Amino acid sequence: MIQKLRRKFIIIIMSILFVVFALILGTINFITTKSGELQNKNMMSVLADHDGTMPMIGNPAMPFNFDNPNLNAPDYQNPFNYNSSFSVKLDSNNDIIDILSSNSSVKDEVNLDDIIHSVLKKNNSYGKLSSFHYLVKETSYGKIIILMDDSMEANMSQRLLFTTFIIGGISLVVLFFVSLFLSRLIVKPVEESFNKQKQFISDASHELKTPLSVISVNADVLENEIGSNKWLSYIKSETTRMSGLVNQLLSIARMDDTKRPLNITDFNLSEAVYQILLPFESTAYEQQKEYTYDIEEALQYTGELESIKQMAAILIDNAIKHTEKNGKIHVTLKRHTSRYYFEVFNTGKGIDPSEKEKIFERFYCSDYSRSRESGGYGLGLSIAKSIVEVHHGKISVQSKTGEWARFTVVL
Repeated sequence: MIQKLRRKFIIIIMSILFVVFALILGTINFITTKSGELQNKNMMSVLADHDGTMPMIGNPAMPFNFDNPNLNAPDYQNPFNYNSSFSVKLDSNNDIIDILSSNSSVKDEVNLDDIIHSVLKKNNSYGKLSSFHYLVKETSYGKIIILMDDSMEANMSQRLLFTTFIIGGISLVVLFFVSLFLSRLIVKPVEESFNKQKQFISDASHELKTPLSVISVNADVLENEIGSNKWLSYIKSETTRMSGLVNQLLSIARMDDTKRPLNITDFNLSEAVYQILLPFESTAYEQQKEYTYDIEEALQYTGELESIKQMAAILIDNAIKHTEKNGKIHVTLKRHTSRYYFEVFNTGKGIDPSEKEKIFERFYCSDYSRSRESGGYGLGLSIAKSIVEVHHGKISVQSKTGEWARFTVVL
C-alpha cells in the first residue's frame, strides 16, 4: 500500500510538472514564432508601401520601427537587410516588369516565375508558400508582390524548440528524483502508522487465538457434562465466528507484510481450483442452489499455491452466501493467450454501481445484518484482492443490480 501511495504521489507530481512545462515552453515557442512572423509581415508591408525599396530614416542611431513605419523620418537608409527578399512588380496583365532583390546571387537560384504564378493562383493578399512568406498589394501600375524567405527564422525556431525540449527534459528528470526523495518524506508518517496498525493486528490476532481456543474447548467439555443448551450453543457459535475473524486478520497481516517471502511453486492450477470447488457442492446442494463449473484441464501456473486456493475459496463462498434459494452459481477457469481467467458468477441481489469499488475495502459490508448472519466481517474480498495483487494480477466485478454479479480474476 505504501509503495502504491508513493507511486501515485510521483505520478501526480510529474503529470502536473509535465503539463506546466509543456504550457510554458509551448507558449514561449508559439510567441517567438508568431513574433517573427509579425515582424516579417510588417517589413513586407513597409516594402510594399515604398514600392519595393527600403525607406530612408533620419537618425542612423534610431532603429527602424516596423510596427509603426509612420514614426520614421525619410532621411536615412535602413541598414537592416534580409538575405533573401524580393519585390516583384507586375503590370495589369500580371506580367513581371521589374524585380528588386536584396541579394542578387540568390536571385538567380530562385524560380520566381513559378512562385509568382502560385501566389497569384492562391488569390490571397498574405500567406506562406514553401519557404516564402508573401504579400500582394495593388498599385497604380498593377501589383507588387513582396517575397521573404523565412528559412532563417524557421531554423531559429527549430533550434529554440530543440533547446527548450532539452532543458525541459533535463528539468523533468531532475524533478523526478526530487519527487522520489519528497515522496519518502511525505509517506513516512503514513508508513509508520500503517506499520503500527499492521503490528497491532498481528499481535492482537495471535493473542486472541489462545483464549478463543480455551473457550471453545471448555464449551465442548461443559456440553459433555451437562448436555446441550442454547447458552452453550451461543458461546460456541460466537467463538467460531471470532476464530474466523482472527484467522482473517492474520491473513491480512500476512498479505500486508511486503518482506514476507512468497512460497512460489509451479503447480496445476486446474487441480487446485478443483480442490476448492468440490467441498462447496454439498453446501450449495443443502441450500438448494444450482452449482456448476467449467474448468479447463491441466493449466500450469507459477505462484503461491495456498494463497491462490484461499482466493478461490473466498470468491466461491461469497457467491454462495449471496445467492438466493434456487439461484445459480457458476465457476469458470480458462486460459487466453498467456493469462488465466478465473470467474465466479452468481444470481441474486447483485451489487450497486456505487459499491463496486467499496466492496474490496476492509470491513465494508453492503448489507451488515446479512453479513453478520452469514458470519462475514467484510474482510474476505479485501484478502482476495491482496492475494491477486501480490501475484501481479487484477480483480474486477461486473453486476446487474437485482439480478447477478460476476467476479473476474486475471492472473
